[in-house]
Amino acid sequence: MNYEFNTKEFLKILKDLVDIESHYLKEGGELKLAMKLGEIAENEGLIVEYEEVTPGRNNIFITFKGNEDGKHIVLCGHMDTVSSEGMTIEPFNGYIEEGKFWGRGSVDMKGGLASMLYAMILLRRQGFSPKGKVTLIGTVGEECPTNSDGAFALRKKGKFADMAIVGEATNLNIAAAHKGTMSLEIMIKGKAAHSSNPALGDNAIYKVVDLIKLIKEKLLPKLDERNHPLCGKATLNVGMIDGGIQNNIVPDKCKFSLNRRYIPGEEESQIVEEIVELWRELPYALDDLSISVLKETENRIPMETELGAPLVVKLLESCKRQGLNSVVNGVNYWTDGAHLRVSGIPTVIFGPGDIAQAHAAVEFIEIASMEKAVAVYIDFIKEMCS
Repeated sequence: MNYEFNTKEFLKILKDLVDIESHYLKEGGELKLAMKLGEIAENEGLIVEYEEVTPGRNNIFITFKGNEDGKHIVLCGHMDTVSSEGMTIEPFNGYIEEGKFWGRGSVDMKGGLASMLYAMILLRRQGFSPKGKVTLIGTVGEECPTNSDGAFALRKKGKFADMAIVGEATNLNIAAAHKGTMSLEIMIKGKAAHSSNPALGDNAIYKVVDLIKLIKEKLLPKLDERNHPLCGKATLNVGMIDGGIQNNIVPDKCKFSLNRRYIPGEEESQIVEEIVELWRELPYALDDLSISVLKETENRIPMETELGAPLVVKLLESCKRQGLNSVVNGVNYWTDGAHLRVSGIPTVIFGPGDIAQAHAAVEFIEIASMEKAVAVYIDFIKEMCS
């Protein structure tokens, strides 16, 4: 039995995961992946439990527990992937080439899941008995436009652990913060009329143009001044606009949508209110404006853990002991970590691979990065649970 990192054995685990299509719209895909993780874990003597989130979609909890009380460390990663449509390599037949493992989900984030699981397997084989326990949680629906179902279910549990590491790709740096994201659909009402006499109508497109002009001239400069030391600046992008039926009719409605990337310290309610305040500056009725939050960005809140938190300090020390030049930073992408953090659990993002490869037509992860991640996870668990 292998007590140290064995590349062949590890890559067999990763291939077993990558070869399962677990896109959130693939019926039974996430469950099949959870069952494979559970099978591997149970064969190594780890405790496995499943928790249904929605019908046919289960989070998995894999626990490594000692005989003494102590800290509860959560390792967390999502099991679903984005679609394989448009990929230019075989998505579900993972292979090794040029020191990398290729396939859909390899970097986002089955490489992270495999690394966290393998760290627990090696610790148990080595006879390590943690004070407290370590739980690997595989979640459903992080890529799904429905509030990140799996992690949202964890959020409802409250503070059930002492600390958490989400194994998303960070190039083995420690992300102690990330932005939140919210997309708004803004509908403006007008009044229809024939284009031969437009004065009888109220052109909704003109009103939208006026509001977007204020967003550009007044709100964007304000956002540019809001700067987080780890995440950078708050941003806004107007991405789509839709209005009118045909050219000889004054449009009675027009809508546009925007995406806000908001930083820790900004509130969800503030994002909507800032648009309303701009509308109040225009000579139009308040009732002509309606704003809705698009479903896929509900509850996609920012995350931040204090730099002096033991989780951050000790994990950075583990990185250094393993020969890494890791830094503590922030990331612009969203993760399940936000739901863990808002429940009171200090949380960071730390995992192998480069997020730039996620969702790509050619997705891969460096094997050396995963080996280093396993070493850091082992070092950190020993440090915190001895």
